[in-house]
Amino acid sequence: MSNTTNLLLPYLAVGQAQKHVTVNETLRKLDAIVQLSVTSASTASQPASPVDGAVYIIPAGKTGADWSAFANDSLGYYRDGAWVEITPREGWLAYVKDTDQLVAYSGSAWVGFPAAKILTVSATDKLLGRASSGAGAAEEVACTAAGRALIDDADASAQRTTLGLGTAATQNTGTSGANVPLLNGANAWSGAQTVNAQLVGKGTATNDNASAGYLGEIVASTVVVGSQVSLTSAAVANITSISLTAGDWDVSLLGIFNFGSTTSITRLFANISQVSATLDATPGAYADFTTAAMVPGAGVSGGLITLAVPPYRVSLASTTTIYAVALANFTVSTCAVYGRLAARRVR
Repeated sequence: MSNTTNLLLPYLAVGQAQKHVTVNETLRKLDAIVQLSVTSASTASQPASPVDGAVYIIPAGKTGADWSAFANDSLGYYRDGAWVEITPREGWLAYVKDTDQLVAYSGSAWVGFPAAKILTVSATDKLLGRASSGAGAAEEVACTAAGRALIDDADASAQRTTLGLGTAATQNTGTSGANVPLLNGANAWSGAQTVNAQLVGKGTATNDNASAGYLGEIVASTVVVGSQVSLTSAAVANITSISLTAGDWDVSLLGIFNFGSTTSITRLFANISQVSATLDATPGAYADFTTAAMVPGAGVSGGLITLAVPPYRVSLASTTTIYAVALANFTVSTCAVYGRLAARRVR
């Protein structure tokens, strides 16, 4: 045997002349491969003016007078003005300067250093990271059962199920950094939410109605002329009523007073009230028509006067009955009232 088994370094022969030649050749090779550091593993063109002692991993597609004859993934070692090819052995490690990476020779190619194969942890469900604050050496961090379940989930849908979110998805909020609560399976938030920004919502694209409890919900009651309510002069009467659940509502009223041909009136009053057959004189809750005695239906078979109460805020802490009430002061003949009481939820 004329060479060592692993590094293939030449032995000195018994009685060999010029032993220094063999020794120096061995030292040069050791200088190249011990603490192996290569300039590049991707440079394909043979450098024109390499630094003495430079080592390169020869890539596929290499070019140059010397490199073109070297095997792919061999080492090109430049010393004493000449290139020498060194064949790597399985398990050699090399630091690649231009990419700041550690690579290993697998026996057929240079690959990223397989750190995972030599790192071990003390038990199942341990991760390597930093349990302590700040920079430093990697430490073992326990992976909880919940974390293990998320890791084992096949996709985001399965992870949402593990987290108890059903089929709900999340949306990137951009650069605001705000915390947005997650939706449940019905795409509904629970509890009060605050949005300190412009809120843009898409309206419905058809002629449907908002569901009960949602913004835009409408509750209404209409009394037609055939079911009009007969009034007694100076007595408050209910036209109709609606039941509203807790929340903020805009309530409006249209009261249409219907008179006989000889009915003389002095006052008409249409009102939104939370008490049956009771007037509420809060400004905005009523429409009032007061006049000197007049006969609206004079010369015809009867007359009509309409009083409208524009949207009036009603804020409720619990389910409440809202009444449309009316009052008429009149003499002679008759007076009746009909119309519509409506509410729209605004929050």
